[in-house]
Amino acid sequence: MGTIRVRFILVALVVSLFAVGMSAFLNYFKYKSTIGSIVKSRVLLVGRGIENSVQASLQVGMQFTEIGTLSQLLQREQSSDRLIRGIDVFDSAGQVIYSSDRARVGQKVPETWLRAAERAKKTEWSAEATEDYVAGISVRNAFNLAVGFLALRYAREEVDRAAASAGREILAASLTAFAGVAVLAPLALIIVIRRFERDLRTLEVAAGHLEDKSPAQQGPRGSAFDSAIGSLRTSLDEANKSLDDLRAKLDAAG
Repeated sequence: MGTIRVRFILVALVVSLFAVGMSAFLNYFKYKSTIGSIVKSRVLLVGRGIENSVQASLQVGMQFTEIGTLSQLLQREQSSDRLIRGIDVFDSAGQVIYSSDRARVGQKVPETWLRAAERAKKTEWSAEATEDYVAGISVRNAFNLAVGFLALRYAREEVDRAAASAGREILAASLTAFAGVAVLAPLALIIVIRRFERDLRTLEVAAGHLEDKSPAQQGPRGSAFDSAIGSLRTSLDEANKSLDDLRAKLDAAG
């Protein structure tokens, strides 16, 4: 019985560890996704302001490649938010036309940016770089044709730092929860298994004395098997009586 009790407790602890671990794992990635979406929305808010300025210039007849004040605007918007590391505007070929960093003008953006911008079903798109996240907006003209793409690079470590901090808190809460379960679950199982073991002992003792009709040898009472044992004892008594009657008839016939 002791071995069964230990096995039940071990199984309960393994199941509890799995449940708490999966809950912590899912909560961590859900939080990371949420904080990533919040930071992205914050960066895109700056991008929408830039897009509105570009749209205003296009509506007055200016060409997309001839907006002379756009570079200064990009520099101002970059300095307005510490998360933003740089702002680039590139054409459909992936060449940077305007940038908050003058050295980037004329360079090619990574192919992943261009593919993400072209595949986006909405005007907003996103990509990842080695050290940065990229939030982008497709700039369209009055005919709803994409004339260029706006890319805002923002710090990856900000999201990772927030996610790591949340991960530590989730880990601490999970360990506390598992510690509580590791204490309560065995106690609850011990109570349940003790009743189960008592019932098994009652059944074992009663099964060994089913043919003994003396009250002193009928085994302990008060278990879940009392009714079944009583019915079985009654059935055996009736079977014994039937056998006795049959034996008496055979003796009389002989």
